[in-house]
Amino acid sequence: MATKDNSVVGRRLRHFPVTTDLDNSEISVIVNELTGQHAGPTLAIVSGLHGSEWLAPIANTDLIQHIDLEALHGTLLVVPVANPIAFASGTRNIRDESDSPDLNRSFGGKQTWLADQIARVISQEVLEGADAVIDFHTGPWGAAMDVVACPSDYSNADLNERSLGLAKAFGRPFIRRGPMVSDFPGPKSMIGYAGEVLGVPGIVAEVGGVGFDLEVETAWKRILIDGVLNVMAHLGMLERPAGNASIAYVGAAHRVNPSQGGMVEALLGADRLMSNVAEGELLGRVWSPYTFDVIEELRAPVAGILGMVPTNHPARPGDWAYLVFERTQSPG
Repeated sequence: MATKDNSVVGRRLRHFPVTTDLDNSEISVIVNELTGQHAGPTLAIVSGLHGSEWLAPIANTDLIQHIDLEALHGTLLVVPVANPIAFASGTRNIRDESDSPDLNRSFGGKQTWLADQIARVISQEVLEGADAVIDFHTGPWGAAMDVVACPSDYSNADLNERSLGLAKAFGRPFIRRGPMVSDFPGPKSMIGYAGEVLGVPGIVAEVGGVGFDLEVETAWKRILIDGVLNVMAHLGMLERPAGNASIAYVGAAHRVNPSQGGMVEALLGADRLMSNVAEGELLGRVWSPYTFDVIEELRAPVAGILGMVPTNHPARPGDWAYLVFERTQSPG
């Protein structure tokens, strides 16, 4: 791992301009840089690549308060809102006329589209100086997840193992390890680009969501903070007792989303997240808010682990609802 010159100890709020919008407002990436008393590695935490996933920026606020700079070895780079344009509109992607509105599919892009420009700044100012990266993704409003994902198909085999080590250290009971460069989310996702092009190992922490009870969301926020602290201990950045969570692995993911617009009724909700479901089990229903008729049943296509759950909410065709992971016996 690289060792950073920690001559400036403390927290710095760094502002990296991206471009100027049509209304003359500046689009920028804000990075919280926490540099410890002792030399050590650099860990990057990036959240908000999708603007509708706002639990992670909230968790980052509390995370920063947990860092003791006098005990910290190395540097923590925290990007709370990677996609300020989508965040401002409360949407997953940037609403524009480009061919790449999804920031998490735009890394390595060479065009002047907004997503490409933001991705280049994050790459240059955050990823290129990091020894490891955690990509926070939470469910959008009305949906929640709880799994840690890591690639198995970086061309550098050692990078695959280092990423798996980060995933294990995070401390969640389920890890999804599989092809993430050659398959979804692809080589232009941040995690794919960071590993394959920059040689930076990383994981995707998909934990929590918004639109649920405050007590439940607070618990998810705590999971995100604990996970980062566990990874920092794994990297030698701080002292922390090792976790003892037993780990199971999940494989292919099957989306179970409404094909018709209506009100989603979550028969299996947050209390069943990451529990077993049987093939054909009824997960939820979609009913018409106009006629009150049930227009669709949402059933598990395979036996497996319930990887995403919704709360009751209005949904358009294809909106997020359920996700079922197949079980696997090995880390892949």
